Amino acid sequence: MTKTLAELEAFLDDAFSWRRAELVALETEIARHYKNSPDSPLTRALARSGVALLYAHWEGYVKEACEAYLEYISVRRLRYQELCDELVITALLGLLRRVDTGDDVAHESLLELVRRPDTARARMPRRESVVNTKSNLNYEVLAGLCIKLGLPESEFTTRKNLINRSLCDARNQIAHGRLYFPDAGGFADLRDRVLEMLESMHSLLVSHARDGRYRVNT
Repeated sequence: MTKTLAELEAFLDDAFSWRRAELVALETEIARHYKNSPDSPLTRALARSGVALLYAHWEGYVKEACEAYLEYISVRRLRYQELCDELVITALLGLLRRVDTGDDVAHESLLELVRRPDTARARMPRRESVVNTKSNLNYEVLAGLCIKLGLPESEFTTRKNLINRSLCDARNQIAHGRLYFPDAGGFADLRDRVLEMLESMHSLLVSHARDGRYRVNT
C-alpha cells in the first residue's frame, strides 16, 4: 500500500533500485563477453536478451510507479472540485463506465455529483483501467497515460525516438525472432538512457505527490 507520502517514496525507490542493480550487472556481463568473444552466439544472445530486459524494466517500472501514484491519490478521497482537471476527467470517465454496466453504487455516486457538486468525492477507476501500457509502452501510450494522471508528457517529448525506435521497435524485433542485437557500446548507452527515463518518472511522481500537484491550482 502507498497511503502516505513516505510509503509512496519508499515504494518508488525500491522498485527502481532492484531494476537498476539488475541492469548494471547485466551490462557488465555483456561488456565482458563482447571483450572476450564478440562474435560468439552467446554474446549475441546476451545482448538480445539485454534489450528485451531493458524494455521489460521500462514498462514494468512505469506501470508499477504510476499505479502506486494513482493509489496514493485515491486514498486521499478528494472531492471532484479539489482535483486537477485531468484527474477529474479520469475519475468521471471511470464513473460513467461503471454506470454503463449497471453498477448501483456508481448510479448513487453520479446522483451525488449532480445534486451536491461541491461535496461529491471522486472515486478513481481501477488502476489497471487507467494504467494500461498495452504491452507496448511507446511514446504515444506513455503520453496518454501522463494525461490521465495529470503529468506533463513534455518531460519525455525529446525521448520519443529513443522510446519508439531504440527501445520498443528493437524489443519487438527480438520478440518476433528477428536477428537484431546491439554492440557493446550500443547496449551500454541504451541502458544508461533507459535508467535516466526511469529516474525522470521517479522524480516526476515524487515531486507531484510532494507538491500536491494532483490538486487543482497548486
